[in-house]
Amino acid sequence: MHNGKTARERIGNSGNGAFDAYLAQRVGPVVRALLLTGTVGYALFAAVGALTGASQVPEWLRFGMILPLLAVALATLRARSAQALGLLGLAVVVLLEVGIFVNGYTRPQGAAWILPAYIIVPIASSPIWLNRRDFILAMLVCCLFGPLPVLWLMHVDSWELLQYTTYMVVAAVVSSVLYGHLVQLVSDHYQLEQRLRQLAFVDGLTGLASRPRFLEQARALLEASRVTGGALAALYLDADHFKRLNDQHSHAAGDVALGIIGDTLRQHLRPGDVVGRIGGEEFAILLPGADEESACATAERLRAAVAASRGAAMALSISVGVAVRRDDATLEALLARADAALTAAKRNGRNRVERAP
Repeated sequence: MHNGKTARERIGNSGNGAFDAYLAQRVGPVVRALLLTGTVGYALFAAVGALTGASQVPEWLRFGMILPLLAVALATLRARSAQALGLLGLAVVVLLEVGIFVNGYTRPQGAAWILPAYIIVPIASSPIWLNRRDFILAMLVCCLFGPLPVLWLMHVDSWELLQYTTYMVVAAVVSSVLYGHLVQLVSDHYQLEQRLRQLAFVDGLTGLASRPRFLEQARALLEASRVTGGALAALYLDADHFKRLNDQHSHAAGDVALGIIGDTLRQHLRPGDVVGRIGGEEFAILLPGADEESACATAERLRAAVAASRGAAMALSISVGVAVRRDDATLEALLARADAALTAAKRNGRNRVERAP
């Protein structure tokens, strides 16, 4: 942990459903494995206790704790949220604390038989907590709720009390260190995955969707258009005389020009439109719900906005091809028709909009 913050607080995702899902996906298997291990461990603890000493607590009660432990542990297999996993983890810890007590109460060995078990639980459970609230509640249960009845009812002497207090402090510190390192590991891994996702999905020069991301989103829009029967149009854009810009003003100037075009497209499109840099100086846009007339109007508005932009080493302009979806069109076919219209726009003088036949 850094500055006492949880992973969610560190990366600014408080209440973020995506981050909760990430926690459940990445840490969930660890939680399930440890809770099932705790159930098996309790069963062994109860069995060894039954073989090594007498107790006034009936065996059915001592072994009966296995059933609710197993039920809760198995319930984690269906849990899909970090909150649900945390609550199930707390339930298992409470059941373990109660089970340890009923296995040790009235045994002739006294508190020495069960106090070590109380110390193991907080350390063993420290990796399963997915937020600070659950961790604090678990530590309170492990350090106070479970052991206090033993210390009070079994009349431990001052030496045993000192031993317990010392070991439990050590256990709490070790648990905090383990939990903190897990939080840091999960947080750093999450941020790394987000950065890699950003690199894969976003074009670095323009801030628009990368080619793979655009194609993924475009296919989803095309499928939705097929299902609903709604209109869909594609625009294919190309920066005019881009090679001349690079040759006369350097590739850095070309990068600036691409950034200006990217900003202009983003500012003049609707939130539901999909735009991406396809490669080089080429861009593609999908306009859901747009017929040919409205798509051409959008293309003309984009062309005019780029022509009016400032900040590049030379005047910028784009040529645009427009194509609307046909019933049998694949994404590749739709983009190919828009690209053919773009070729016609460049052949007819550039800085213009052409429609696909």
